[in-house]
This record gives sequence, C-alpha cells and structure tokens, in this order.
Amino acid sequence: MKILLIAVNQEKHPYPVQPLGAAYIAATLRAKGLEVKIVDLCFVEDFQKELLVNLKEFSPQLIGFSIRNIDNTSFPNTKYYLPGVKKIVDFCKENIDAYLTVGGSGLSVMPKEVLQYLELNTGVVGEGEDTLYEIVEKIDQKRDIRDTKGIVYFENDTYIENKADYTKNRVDGLLPDRDLLDIKRYMAEGSITNIQTKRGCGFKCIYCTYPIIEGEKIRLRSPRSVAIEIEMLNKKYGIDYFYFIDSIFNFPIDHAMEICEEIIKKGLKIKWTAFFHPKFITKELVALLVQSGCSGVEFGIDSASERILENLKKGFFVKEVIKASSICKKAGLNVCCYLLIGGPGEDRESLKETFEVMEDISPTAIIAQSGVRIYPGTEIEKIAVAEGYDLENYLPPKFYISRELKDNLVKVIQEFIPSHPNFIYEGLGEEIPVEILKRMRKMGIKGPLWELKGKA
Repeated sequence: MKILLIAVNQEKHPYPVQPLGAAYIAATLRAKGLEVKIVDLCFVEDFQKELLVNLKEFSPQLIGFSIRNIDNTSFPNTKYYLPGVKKIVDFCKENIDAYLTVGGSGLSVMPKEVLQYLELNTGVVGEGEDTLYEIVEKIDQKRDIRDTKGIVYFENDTYIENKADYTKNRVDGLLPDRDLLDIKRYMAEGSITNIQTKRGCGFKCIYCTYPIIEGEKIRLRSPRSVAIEIEMLNKKYGIDYFYFIDSIFNFPIDHAMEICEEIIKKGLKIKWTAFFHPKFITKELVALLVQSGCSGVEFGIDSASERILENLKKGFFVKEVIKASSICKKAGLNVCCYLLIGGPGEDRESLKETFEVMEDISPTAIIAQSGVRIYPGTEIEKIAVAEGYDLENYLPPKFYISRELKDNLVKVIQEFIPSHPNFIYEGLGEEIPVEILKRMRKMGIKGPLWELKGKA
C-alpha cells in the first residue's frame, strides 16, 4: 500500500518547524516495507498544484493529514489555522478515492471537534506510529479497524474514542526519516532542527496539553541514541544548532546529564537549547550544559508571583527561578523567561511582582503571551466553565483571562514594556522580519529568535 503523509502546517513564525511527527510515522511505516511519501506544505504557495501532482503521480491508497497546531495560541494576535486545513482536506476528497485519516498534536488536543470540522471519519490520537500501521494493515487485509487503540471515529453520528496506548517507549530506537523532508530549505529559511529525547509529561500545569498529547508517563530515549542522531545530522546535513523539543529537558536530571555527557564524549561541535524546569537546575548540570554546547536555557515560568505560580500549579517557587537564573548566567548561558499573563487571579499586583523579579534577574529575553488558551480536558477548562465561559465550540480559539484584567489585559501589559527593552510581547505579533532572520543565518548567527533579538 502507498501512503501519503501531508504535513499541513504553513506557519513560519517564529521560524519554520520541521514536521517531526510525520517523519517518525514515515520511519515506522517504511521499516515495515511500505511505500511512503511526505508532502510538506510549509513552503508551498499553491497547495492545489502541489497536491494534484502528488495525488496523480504517487496515487496513494491512504492519506494521513498531520496537524501541528489548530491556532497560534496567541491573544489578541490570534491566527486560526483549521479553515486552511479544511481546504486541503476537501481538495484531496475531490481529487482522489483514497482512505483519509488525520493525526498530529492538533488533532489530539480536541479530536471530536477537529474530526467533525474536517468531516473525516477517522483520526489517530496520541503517538501515531503503531496505530497508523495497524490501520494500514487492517485496511489492506479488509479487516475492521474499529478496535484499534488510539483511533477516534464516528459511527452513525456517534463519536467513539479508543484510548491511546502510552505505555510503549516508541521514541527509543527509532530515528525520524528526515530524508523525506527538504532539510536544506528548512535551514536556509532559519529553522532550528528539532530533537526529541523523551515523551510524556507528569507535571500538572492547569492549561498544558502535553499530558493529553503524549500521556503522563515519561518514556526516556537512550542518551546514546540522542547523540547518534545529532552526530548523523551534523555529518549528513552540516547542522550544528539543535532544539530539544521535550516539554522539559532537565527532568529527570540524570537523563539530561547523560545526554550532555554523550554529546561531549563524541566531541560534537554543536550549539543547542531547550525548555528547562528551574527546580532541577544544579551547578553540576549547568557545567555539563555549557561543555556540551548549550547556548541558552528557556524557562517556562509563566509568572514570578508566588500566588499565580500556585494557581497555575507550576510546581516551583520564585526563589527557585531566581537561583536557577543566577546559576545559568554565571556560567555564561543566555536565559529566556516565558510569561503567560492573565491566568486565574492575575492582577496588576501580581504583574508588578513578576516584573520586579524580571528586573532583578535581568534575563536575556522575556517572552510574554497573554490569555490562556482553553483546551478540553485541562483544569483551566473547568475553571472557565465555573466562571461562565461559553465553551460550546472549542475550535475558534478561546482564551481565559482573569476577571481582574478582563478588559485591560493588553493595556496593562503595554505599561510594563517601555522599562524592559528585552521584552517580547507575542500577543501583538512582535517578531524579527523573515528577511532579517535569513540574513543573520547566512552570516552564521544561529539560535532561537530570543537570542538573536539584540543582534537584529
């Protein structure tokens, strides 16, 4: 059977992201002897022309649409992607008689709603490697797919969801098939190559979808295999800057240290960054981060007010943010703090507390988003419902904003911006123009945009 995977993401801000999920699926299917092709629409201007050629020439029996995001989760500068995805799905329906299904993190966060909107019969939630292969196998053998773990479907207008299996360690021993992607184009357009070292997230942030997408059980990839993949990408494509896309890189801390040690052992001359939890920063870890090429750490702290951290269930204290930032800065690492403004209980006083701490620790960059995107199955959904939010339709982006800041959220944030030159407010769409980014990449300046902001 021929399988066509269509990566539908066309968003390039803050930089184009390689469709790692589709590459993992392709690697699994090809290892089973199936013929697989990825059509990546990220750089495609005319998707109809591109798809028509592939549908006719490749003639797939099954098409899987991979959705990265439903929207950009940013308020008030909100971009809603699903209408564009539906055009892609409808075009395929009109031009080929093939089995159509959909997956990706964008589906997993609200499968029923996305499936209904796209008018598709089946979807794959959670990790799709084994599930999609089982679907392919059963279709090929003309067997019923309805008992397959990890699928969602409609039967006589009734929505049915077979829970995904998050017990297997699928990420270990499997390398994504990046040969099916235009890696050179991605690098030319300013992309940072993404690496996954684990799946699953056991933390309890009230808004987070990581446990929904990947499960709560953390499954670790062997540090040696991580280093092998980095070495391969470095030699094959000349890639020397990487981004670890785990929800938290430094938990468990021993696993993070072992990855650093494997990179050092191989003598890899690379740079990299990732998201870190401030509670699990030690001098010993940071020494290894620096030695292995880490150029900067990203802390998703959301707030520096004890009251708001407790409301968001972040699992750390302000003193741990201050200590972690100090250790990293003393070691020469860039530090970025991500803020999520407007959550339960947020007011002018909590913002004042947050920005006073930011002023004290003086991170390289502060990136702020406003409003908390509401997803089904999260605790923020329950809070929003209790406060009277209309959540009948989740798909058009809906955001929780604290009662105290309801009508003045953007205005209040803007009051703080002038005194913080390293402040990036994504709510208003602040970004480095693409042409400047490309020019900087050609000059050899690499890294995430927050590191580049001062050099732009």
